[in-house]
Order: sequence, then structure tokens, then C-alpha cells
Amino acid sequence: RRTIVEMLNAIDGVECPEPFGAFYAYPSIKGVLGKTIRGQVPQSSQELSALILDEVEVAVVPGEAFGTPGYLRLSYALGDDDLVEGLTRIGNLLAG
Repeated sequence: RRTIVEMLNAIDGVECPEPFGAFYAYPSIKGVLGKTIRGQVPQSSQELSALILDEVEVAVVPGEAFGTPGYLRLSYALGDDDLVEGLTRIGNLLAG
């Protein structure tokens, strides 16, 4: 849990509170929306989640699926190496 929160909060435009009681992080990505990322300008968490999947092959769930646009849901129920790899890919993508 500590790893995912720290790595998400290190990404400019992402704010992730510490989750309690589950193995999901639910960061706000509102600071990323509307910015150009590899020639695309995602306007919703749904568009951003599709971009993340297409560009860096990491699956995240858009907040629209839960009635909270501007957020993503990420599971951290996996090995540390895979978690760090996925978050590094997302971070590099969003850094431009």
C-alpha cells in the first residue's frame, strides 16, 4: 500500500490518499486531464485509462465506472516487482 501511494503521489497532477481496508488505490487524476500525452488530450478518466492501456499496457479502471469521474482505481494485489513496473510505466507516460 505504501509503495503505490508514494509512487502515485510522485506523479505530477496525481493525488492519492492512503487506502484503508482494501487492496485498491483511488487517486485523483484531475491534474492530468486536459494535458497532451503522446499527442492525445484525455478529458476524462475513461479516456485516460484507455490511453494508459494502449500506450503502456497497464490496466486501470476509470472512476466513471463508480460514478466518480476524475479518478482511477488501481489494484495493488500483486507482487512488488510488477507493481513498481506498472507504476513506473504510468509515471513515465504521464511525465511526457
